Amino acid sequence: MKRVLLITTAMMLATLGPLYAQDAVIVEVPQPARDYVIAHPSDPIVIEGDVAVGTAIPEDIELVPIPDSPDYAYVYVDKQPVIVSTKNRKVVYLTN
Repeated sequence: MKRVLLITTAMMLATLGPLYAQDAVIVEVPQPARDYVIAHPSDPIVIEGDVAVGTAIPEDIELVPIPDSPDYAYVYVDKQPVIVSTKNRKVVYLTN
């Protein structure tokens, strides 16, 4: 019985794993957009909590558009550039 339970649990985890992985979408931001953001820093802002890929930037924060890359905008958080999707305001790129 324990063997059946272990096999069933393993199968469920294997099935559910891809569902969770779909939340973390990797986006390749074009190099010219990244170069533009580095060359044109904006006034830094403060955001409460951790900012990571997938984090939505609050609506009350003004995003700076990236010319020639209308799908992306940026802000500087703690003096670091953060590129976000203009479709959903989610972070798609952080510098290290």
